[in-house]
Amino acid sequence: MKFSTLIGALFALTVTLTVSQAYAQAPTGADVWGASPPASDDRFSNPKSKLYAGPNGYWNFGEVRATTGGTAYGFKGAFRLISKQTMAVKDLQTLLFDFGIDTQPAPGVYKITGKGNAAQKTVKLAFADVSNNRILEWSSGDGAGTLTVTSVNGFLYVTTRNVALQPSGMSNKGEWAKPMTLGFEGAMKGE
Repeated sequence: MKFSTLIGALFALTVTLTVSQAYAQAPTGADVWGASPPASDDRFSNPKSKLYAGPNGYWNFGEVRATTGGTAYGFKGAFRLISKQTMAVKDLQTLLFDFGIDTQPAPGVYKITGKGNAAQKTVKLAFADVSNNRILEWSSGDGAGTLTVTSVNGFLYVTTRNVALQPSGMSNKGEWAKPMTLGFEGAMKGE
């Protein structure tokens, strides 16, 4: 895939998801990750309709919350299968889910490890921040936690909390050499 095509696809996804976030269903329950504004009552974003509503207001976007040392990351970004990898992307920060397959994962509980293998129900997570002229990366190892994929109204709903990622980038020095604790929640329209 050409680099310009990938950039164009990411831009289109970002614009689409920014618009769809404004009409996403408001979340319910104690853990308010989605905090999206209430949806308008139309056929494209009606939260009362199973056909149109994404789980907890997420429609092809997800929310990342992570801390490392004294730094906290938090963003809502595009969440899609892009170029054979499942990613949550915003600006120059990316969360990669590697299931070791070229398609969306099947519903189930996946162990977070150092290598993704959908058949063995394992997934590798990696977080990268390439802003401020540096490449910061953290990756999962064995026993880092679990990730749950469920099917809700035609969406794949992905959640994980308190995942331990280890520094793995060439610029991870000083305060950036500390482990990261990461959480994620999001949904993408099923294929």
